[in-house]
This record gives sequence, C-alpha cells and structure tokens, in this order.
Amino acid sequence: MSSVASWLMPDALLARATRAIEESRALREQHRQAAGRYGEAVNDLRLAIMDSAMLRSEIKARRDNEEP
Repeated sequence: MSSVASWLMPDALLARATRAIEESRALREQHRQAAGRYGEAVNDLRLAIMDSAMLRSEIKARRDNEEP
C-alpha cells in the first residue's frame, strides 16, 4: 500500500485489510493446490479404468481362444 493511503487509513483498518489480503492469497494458493491434486486423482482414475478394461478384454480373449 502506498504511503499516502497509509496515513488516510486508521492503523486497525489497515491491519485488517492487510490480513484479509494475506488470507485471500493463502486461500487462492490452497485452492490451486487442491485443484492440482484433484486433476491428478482424475487422471489416475482414468488410467486405472483403462487398465481394468484392457485386462477384462485380455481375459475374455483368452477364454474365447480356449473354447473348443
């Protein structure tokens, strides 16, 4: 905050505004991290589903080949 704004605002109000800005930054960072973890979890889940489908397909193919 500029020096001009600091003498216009009472100290308590300036402290509250500064704290609110810091908390907002921290919350945005937490949100960004949570969104990243969510994206990674979704990608891991998609990979697991694809692996499962491939395994089921392979099992079915082996069973089909074993039938007389």
